[in-house]
Amino acid sequence: MIEPTTLTVSGDRVVAVYEFSGNVADAEKRANALRVEQTIEFPADLVPNDDIQREIIGRIESLETVGTDLSRAEVSYAVETTGYELPQLLNVLFGNSSLLPGIKLVDVTLPASLTDRLGGPRFGIDGLRTMFDAPTRPLLATALKPMGSPPERFADMAYELALGGVDMIKDDHSLANQPFAEYAARVRACSDAVRRANDHTGLNSIYMPSINAPQALLEERMRIALDAGAGGLLVLPGITGFDHMRDLAARSDVDVPIMGHPALLGGFVSSPVGGISHGVLYGKWMRYAGADLSIFPNYGGRFSFSPEACTEVAEACREPIDGVAPIFPSPGGGMTRDRIVEIVDFYGNDVTLLIGGDLHRGESLEKTAAAFRSSIE
Repeated sequence: MIEPTTLTVSGDRVVAVYEFSGNVADAEKRANALRVEQTIEFPADLVPNDDIQREIIGRIESLETVGTDLSRAEVSYAVETTGYELPQLLNVLFGNSSLLPGIKLVDVTLPASLTDRLGGPRFGIDGLRTMFDAPTRPLLATALKPMGSPPERFADMAYELALGGVDMIKDDHSLANQPFAEYAARVRACSDAVRRANDHTGLNSIYMPSINAPQALLEERMRIALDAGAGGLLVLPGITGFDHMRDLAARSDVDVPIMGHPALLGGFVSSPVGGISHGVLYGKWMRYAGADLSIFPNYGGRFSFSPEACTEVAEACREPIDGVAPIFPSPGGGMTRDRIVEIVDFYGNDVTLLIGGDLHRGESLEKTAAAFRSSIE
C-alpha cells in the first residue's frame, strides 16, 4: 500500500465512450480494468482511499448493454491526467487499451479547459467559405498525380486546374521529396503556377503541398512551402503525428488552412469490434488537432467505407462543439464527376468534393475543372 496522496484538481473531466464486445456479464470487470489501465496502470487495491483513487483513476459514469454481446461504458478522466497536451490526451483515451481485443473507442467529449489549450482549426468551415468567396456552395479539391511526373508537369496541371476554378489543388499524399520531383522545385513551381492562374481568373485557388518528411525536416519543408506562397498544407497525422498538425494550426506564422489526410490510419477503423470509430478518428481527432478539412474514403469508391461510416465522419466534423470550429468533411478515394449530385445530396453543401484522376478524362484539365466548378454553382 502506498502513502495517501492529496491533490488539487479542477473537476473538469474528459469523457470517453467505449464499446466492449463479448460476454456482457464481463463488461463491468473490463470497464474497471480499463479505467485503471488508462491512468495509473498500477494495482488499484494498493492505492488507498485518497485523491489518486478518487480523482486520477478513471471513473465509470455509466455502463449499459446495447446489443447481443455488446456493452457500452462511459468513462471520465480528470483533465489534469492529460497534462493539457494532445499526445497525452490520446494516450489517456486509448493508449494501452488499444492493445486489448474487443474494445472500441466510439466517442470523446473534451472540456473547454482542454479545447482552449489545443486550439483546434484556425479556419474551419466559415473561414474557408470566406477565403474562397463561397458562402453556400460545396468546395472543390483535387490532387496532383501521378507520382513520377516532373515538377514542370505538376505545375502545368496546377495551372490548368486553377484556371478551371478548383479551390484547393493539393499534392497527392504520395508526393514527398523523390528525385524525379524534388520537394522544393515542385512546391515553388506549383505555387507560382497557381498564383499566375489566379492573376488571370481573379479567383483564389490555393496549392497545398504535402508536409510528409522526417521529423528533423518538417520545419524546413513547411518553411519552403510558405516562402513559395503555398496557400495551404496537406498533413498526414497518422505518419508525422497529430500533434505536428496541431502545432502547425496553432502557430501564428502558419496562417494557412490545413487538410488532414488519412494515410496509415485505416487499421484503426477496420475492425467492427475494436479500434476507434470513424467519427472519432476522422472527425473529432482531426478537428481537435487543427485540421480545417478531413479527407476520408467515400462510400462506393476504391475503399470499403459504408454510407453509415461516412455519415458518422461528416457529423463529427460538423457537430457543434463549444470553442472548436466545425470543419469540412472531404470524401474522396476514386470519386468521379458523374457522382457529384449524389454526393452533395448525401452530405449537403458543407462538404469538400475531392476528385482526382477523373478530372484527367477529357479534352483538357482546364475544361474538366471548369465543368467540375460549374456543376456546383
